Amino acid sequence: MGFNIGTDQLGQMGSILHVNDDSVVDSGITVAGELAARGAVFVAITFLENSTFATANASGLVSEDNTLYINSESGSTAIDGNGGSETDGITFPAGLTIYGRWTTIDLATGTCIAYIGY
Repeated sequence: MGFNIGTDQLGQMGSILHVNDDSVVDSGITVAGELAARGAVFVAITFLENSTFATANASGLVSEDNTLYINSESGSTAIDGNGGSETDGITFPAGLTIYGRWTTIDLATGTCIAYIGY
């Protein structure tokens, strides 16, 4: 018996290239419209360059559930009671992929590919 992943869970709904460009105001990316109405979120993020998330108003990495997934909000998760969920000040290296369920991604520096799924 093999491990079965649904056909729409790990990015098969598409992806988006998010580039932080210091020459323009960076507003981040959000799953919106029909995809959001169907419950789609970003399910994986692959960093193409060393990257950091924006820290203003805790909007850099917004998770669907702050108690389960790393995010820009301070506090603890169900996995780490010591507040290990906050992304502020962390540089995510090029080549790293993280998995979770996020509704908004806003990079302060770097470039990533964000994969959409359910």
